[in-house]
Amino acid sequence: MNFLRRYDFYLLILFIGLGVLAFNGGWVLPLRLLFGLPLVLIVPGYALASVLYPSKLSLSRSSRLMVSLALSLSVSMLAGLVLNYTAGLNQESVFYTLGGFSLVFCLAAIARRQHLPPDEKPGLILVPPDTKKQTPKSTAQVFLNVLLAVCLLGAGGFAVQRLVQAYSPAEFTQFYLLGIDDTAENFPELFILSNGQVSAVKYGNQPAVEADLARLKLVISNNGQSGTLYRVEAFINGQLYIFSLADGGEFDGLVDVAAGAAESLELYFAPPEAGDNQILEIWLYAGEEAVFSQPLKLVFSAA
Repeated sequence: MNFLRRYDFYLLILFIGLGVLAFNGGWVLPLRLLFGLPLVLIVPGYALASVLYPSKLSLSRSSRLMVSLALSLSVSMLAGLVLNYTAGLNQESVFYTLGGFSLVFCLAAIARRQHLPPDEKPGLILVPPDTKKQTPKSTAQVFLNVLLAVCLLGAGGFAVQRLVQAYSPAEFTQFYLLGIDDTAENFPELFILSNGQVSAVKYGNQPAVEADLARLKLVISNNGQSGTLYRVEAFINGQLYIFSLADGGEFDGLVDVAAGAAESLELYFAPPEAGDNQILEIWLYAGEEAVFSQPLKLVFSAA
């Protein structure tokens, strides 16, 4: 217990360092959450509370816990508000910002504790207190502490949900297909094949036009506040398909879209076989995660 009482902030600094490794090293999501959630709920508030109230005589253990939770949520929400209008709000930016704040608070708390007698250093709030006579708490005080903890954890759970889920690319990405006249209508409906090759394409209710390959115009619009690297993946009749580019090269599927920008893709393909009710599915990914739960889907026939 004396070790935790003397070196609690050094352990927190080590925790922050491991969290940086987790995010930079691409660790699996559960491990990243293991480091990310405490940085939202408790770490910055605990360090800041120790800067404001360095002595254990300033706050009881339960009060320190409540103050730490309240300050952590306040710091997290303020950091999210600032990031939303500056660098962009995502999991990485939130983690590094809260980790930076926590590191500064830890160093300040270490300095504040330098001149405290050993028996006044509070130590980790999750460590049982030293065995000694303590002033008994009234039932009303215990109830209020529990009620406050439940309210703070509820607010913290909501904040964590927003940080983990709300800032997915699906919240700010648009993905759609353009017709032959570069508008959101008259999509390709009929691909006419001759000797296994596309000879003409019919777009919506327009007359069929001659074509050597079927052409698609896709648009990816990123309305977020940070650039995103997208990946486009296509399947024809359930088989992976590689689109071609206008110059004849293969499309690698990667599209880097800046914040507030849109990218238009002109892609070409040929149905692998004649027949009706063939299905083309186009998935959009941000990293390894599908942006939308359903693909952009086209059903076409060939004659």
